[in-house]
Amino acid sequence: MKKTQIILLFTSFIIHVCYSQCPGDVNVDYRVDDDDILVVVDHVLTTDSIQDDSFINGDLDGSTVIDLFDLTALTDISLATENEWCEFQPIDLSYEWEIQENLSYYDSEALQTIVSENIPSLGYIRGFIVIHRGKIVSEEYYYDSSMNQEFNIWSVTKSFISTLVGQAIDQGYITNQFVTLDSIFYENDYTTQVSLDHVLSMTTGWPDSWYYMYTNNIINVLLDTGLLYEPGTQFFYNNAANHINSYVIQETTGMTPKTFAMEHLFPKLGLGNPYWETDADGVNNGSYDLFLTLRKMVKLGQLYMQDGFTGDEQILSSEWINEATSFQVQPGWGDGYGYLWWLPGEGYLAIGLGGQFIAVIPQLELVVGTHSSSSSSSNYFNTLLSIIYSQVVPLFDLSGVREGRGLDFKSLPIHLD
Repeated sequence: MKKTQIILLFTSFIIHVCYSQCPGDVNVDYRVDDDDILVVVDHVLTTDSIQDDSFINGDLDGSTVIDLFDLTALTDISLATENEWCEFQPIDLSYEWEIQENLSYYDSEALQTIVSENIPSLGYIRGFIVIHRGKIVSEEYYYDSSMNQEFNIWSVTKSFISTLVGQAIDQGYITNQFVTLDSIFYENDYTTQVSLDHVLSMTTGWPDSWYYMYTNNIINVLLDTGLLYEPGTQFFYNNAANHINSYVIQETTGMTPKTFAMEHLFPKLGLGNPYWETDADGVNNGSYDLFLTLRKMVKLGQLYMQDGFTGDEQILSSEWINEATSFQVQPGWGDGYGYLWWLPGEGYLAIGLGGQFIAVIPQLELVVGTHSSSSSSSNYFNTLLSIIYSQVVPLFDLSGVREGRGLDFKSLPIHLD
């Protein structure tokens, strides 16, 4: 009988641990230490104050009561982990963001000063949000903007297009990113030279076309245009050539980018049915014109930070995330350019006109997003990036693992839309 009870207790413990994001982390600061032990001691002896997630983390034997048995187990965990961070479990991005109530584990006063004093002094800022370990730790809106305001995320749209291309490859619609465009569209002197890899890395060799959104049969116009240089040899920021990605998705999946996204991406991120401008032929703009709220925009950064998972479902492969956020070409800014993601020297960054940013720092489990006026200056753009990486990011290097250097945010050598 005693053996049976032990087995049942052990089974209950294992099940409970599976449902607890961080067993023993009673004060929900993402690590198990002496502070958690003190909270449990106080709970057992006096107040019965532990509730909600704290209770789930503290009820280590799954008995629905936090008692001396849990205190003993908690002490063992604390000694074994030596204040290590709890493993982060991917959140379900189809739900609304949760707010982190316990801000004691980092210097929240310093962050509040940055958000309430430093950032609004820049003038062009409209929204600022910080996500750490899947929860909002800071969020502020400025100059009549609001949490519900949808705005053109401009070239951050490109990082969404990169994601959709990655999903199309993952699902077998496209063999890989190294296929040449003649295998997707038709053969001519240029499509046999230009690969999807070139389109994704802004190295096609084609000139830009400022009127691509208003030209009928634009895909044929673009594919039949002569090359300025050999594909793969030079970075040239090119909205028109990047728009070919949208036609790659349509041609290979039979769906427009938005239709494909509404099936495979947007609902998984809880983005609803956002407005996304189309060209003269009804295909969504692959370079800009997707409209989202700031909370929704940063869901993409969290998806990448979570290795393509939303909850238990992986909707984007680890392989694609690694390729998209690794060096593909040197654009003359930062540490390089991936597949429609910038590499500033630490993590990776989606950038839109004026200062629409999704900054992802995977080693710190940190995502920072900004909404800015599209008419901002280059000085504002650079200063805002400097605040993010030099002031905000260091606040979350709680284990001293950050290897980022002093980043020099000189003006981008291109004009961003």
